[in-house]
This record gives sequence, structure tokens and C-alpha cells, in this order.
Amino acid sequence: MRLIVYSKALYSTWVYYSPDRILFDCGEGVSSYLENRVFAIKHVFLSHGHADHISGLMGLINVRNNAMGDQEKELRVYYPAGSFFVSELITYFARTNRNLQYELEWIPLQPGDRVTLLAGRHPRYIEAFATVHARGEPSLGYNVCEVRRRLRPEYRDLPQEEIVALVRAGKKEEISETYVQYLFSYGGDSVPLNPNLVRGTEVLLHEATFVEELDRKEYKHSTVWEAIEVAKRAGVQKELILFHLSSRYRWEMAELEKKIAGLNLPFRVRIIPPGEVVEIE
Repeated sequence: MRLIVYSKALYSTWVYYSPDRILFDCGEGVSSYLENRVFAIKHVFLSHGHADHISGLMGLINVRNNAMGDQEKELRVYYPAGSFFVSELITYFARTNRNLQYELEWIPLQPGDRVTLLAGRHPRYIEAFATVHARGEPSLGYNVCEVRRRLRPEYRDLPQEEIVALVRAGKKEEISETYVQYLFSYGGDSVPLNPNLVRGTEVLLHEATFVEELDRKEYKHSTVWEAIEVAKRAGVQKELILFHLSSRYRWEMAELEKKIAGLNLPFRVRIIPPGEVVEIE
């Protein structure tokens, strides 16, 4: 999994998920950093319509139309149904971008909607889920899901040679079952996510604007400790990535990381420093 993450609260947030060529949110500066990699993007999933998450769309759409790259690759932008700000942006683009060389499609989503990424033996899809950010502004989070197969519980303790024999006897479907694995979960700006909606995910990208509860003047966004509690309750398998940290904490990063390390969590915790681009392999 390769990620490129940038987040500075109030200014810009964007996340490039390389395996499936997805951009989660599209804050300003994303095209300047990715440069010609913007032609690789197939899908943009917006968590909500606030400016710091959508202001990079103008550059992204125009660069793909004018820079040196494949100008015929379609681009699909998904957004929470009912977002006034995104709807206004769609109207603006319709008026000012009448000579696009590629197909640009705007697709509203509801919680529970799915978008196919890859068909075949191990299909992958995006699943949208409800989040809570600001009053009157619909917001969504997204899971990258992969359908896999595994042995049914009653067969998992059999010796390998017996399993092979059953498969050769044509009983592969009988002894196995399909299940859905969340590879990556993105919550956008949100109060603490419902752990059930990201349960068992391998990597969780959860916002953590505040370190201390006292710094939050109203119930919007999350604290670092709330995000960690969500990850614990959700059973995150590999890594919790904290982003959207307020710039006021820039000089407290080392101490914060030390406190988190002392928790001895069963997953890695990575903090995205405010205003820095971080590439994760």
C-alpha cells in the first residue's frame, strides 16, 4: 500500500491512495505536488464540501486538460449526496469548463453505496459510510474493501495434505467461504468514527485535530485519544494514521509520540505533522 498524505487543518487536506489510483479529498496544492501523477487518478472521493477539502479540484481538473499527459482518461468525482457546496461547484465547472478533452462525471453517494474498483477473482470496491462533521453539511467516510476466500472454521485445523486432497476432489467451494477485508479506511473530518463501520480494517486514517479535550470549543472533530480509542475498539490490524492535527501542536509532536508509544498498542500509530507531505510505503 502506498499513500501520500497532506493535511493542515483549515487550509488543505488530500490523500492519494496509489494502489487503486484514488484521491480522497482534494485540498489546494495537490496538483502542484503530484504533478503529472494527476493523470493516474481515476476516482476522487470527497468526504464533505468544505473549502479545504475541495479547493484543489479547479487545479486538478484543469491540469488534466492541459498538461502533458493522457487527456482522454475519464475522471469521476464522488461526493456526499445533498452537499450544497459541491453542488455549487458542479454548476461553476459546468459554466467554465466547456472544452474538457475527457469525461468528467459527478456522482452523489449515500451511506452504504458501493463503487467497484476492480472485478475478477479478488474484487475490490469502495463502501461509503456516514460520518458527523458540521451541522447541515453531509459527510462520508470510505472503506477500501477486498473480497477474499478463507477456510471455513471447521476445516482450519486440518493437516495441509488433507486440505489439498479436498481441493483436488472438487470441494474447494464446500470447505471455504468468502469474506470482506477492509484494506484502508478514511474518515475525513469527523467526530470519533463508529468503530463498527471500520471494524478489522488494516489501516485507519482518522482525523485528530485536538490533543486535549479542553481545546475543543464545540463537538466537531476528534482528539488524538478519541481516535486511538476508535482504533482499539475497531480492532485495527496494522496502522492508525492520525491527520488534521492543529498547527498549535507542531512543537509538541515528540512528546505526543512518546506518550502514544507508552500505550503499547497492538498497532502502529503514525502522526502526520501539520503542513507536511508524508509518503507512506
